[in-house]
Amino acid sequence: MNLHGTNVVILGGSSGMGLATAKLVKEQGANVTIASRSGEKLQHAARQIGDVRAIVADITSESDVQEIFRDLDRVDHVFISAGRMFEGKVLEVNLETLRSDVDQRFWGPLYVVRNAAPKMRQGSITFLTGSYASRPAVGSVVTAALLAAVETLAKGLALELAPIRVNAIAPGLIRTPLLGEDIEEADKWAESLPVGRIGLAEEVAQAVALLMTNDFITGEVLHIDGGGRLI
Repeated sequence: MNLHGTNVVILGGSSGMGLATAKLVKEQGANVTIASRSGEKLQHAARQIGDVRAIVADITSESDVQEIFRDLDRVDHVFISAGRMFEGKVLEVNLETLRSDVDQRFWGPLYVVRNAAPKMRQGSITFLTGSYASRPAVGSVVTAALLAAVETLAKGLALELAPIRVNAIAPGLIRTPLLGEDIEEADKWAESLPVGRIGLAEEVAQAVALLMTNDFITGEVLHIDGGGRLI
């Protein structure tokens, strides 16, 4: 993997898979920009990564996204890992909550593409989706639909933005702060996976780095789920 001297922008880079990716590409010699809504988390992440450009920004705000890219003359790779996992049945949840999910999971990535692509000659854009895209569950149908839409977006943009490569990465259960108090239940469920455990954020980061550095992968959805789709 050769990322030395490249400019890498990671949305949602203050924790979890975004932070793990930022650390890895920094170790590979990239110039890293991380963005997050939480200034406190962002500062903590910046101290862990070291020598990183950190910007407080909300992916649902087009003006915030513009600020992320404004001072960059060139962008080589982008990883969009921002966005929460919404849970709630369609007939029961407040519509404003649903709109917020759409803003985070669909409009946000579009804002990023529109501001990043004009500063890219080649390189890559990687979206983060998830196992719900191919295996929806009760209470997650809106998120599942949005993740599936983003995977289709990646395939279409691989054609529209070529030679910029566009891919999506679909993790299964990954050990991140998002699991919160559900970690023990997740560990128990993960015993049924072919690999027998929950995935690590660092393993997702390795896959993202692969998509950044392999010039022959585009329009792909890469599943990092420990075989979860098979059971």
